[in-house]
Amino acid sequence: MQKPLNINKTRQIPGFILNCILYGSILYYLYNLEDADCNCIRDWRHNFIKAMCFITIFMGLIFFIFAFNIKIFITLYIIQLLLFVVLVYAFFTYVSDLNTTQCVCAVKKQPNLNSIMNVLRFILLFILIITILIIILFASLINTIIKSLKK
Repeated sequence: MQKPLNINKTRQIPGFILNCILYGSILYYLYNLEDADCNCIRDWRHNFIKAMCFITIFMGLIFFIFAFNIKIFITLYIIQLLLFVVLVYAFFTYVSDLNTTQCVCAVKKQPNLNSIMNVLRFILLFILIITILIIILFASLINTIIKSLKK
């Protein structure tokens, strides 16, 4: 039986709060676009982004409450990373399309939040690129270690 990780919960609090603020603000933005008189783009991206925000907040809560051994949930992390790639694509293009079409509910009714979402889409893209680079670097490091052990 594997021993659970000894994770200090107080160290997790800032990350969990940031996670809730980030994805909560995206949800707030999306819900403002669902007004009855709003004729903005509502395609699969809108629903996917909303669902992923809920899933990410829920998984953050689960990982915050329970100290999981990373080995047990490695598959979950991989799935979440792949979904994050789709989320970044969907969010980046959706916000761009809302601005291109000058959606009144996004651009005029909530200009400050729309500006934040414009910046946020580039931040998420940057995080995705950094994550991919770290994975490549880590894989290269493991490959080098394995080759040196074979000698």
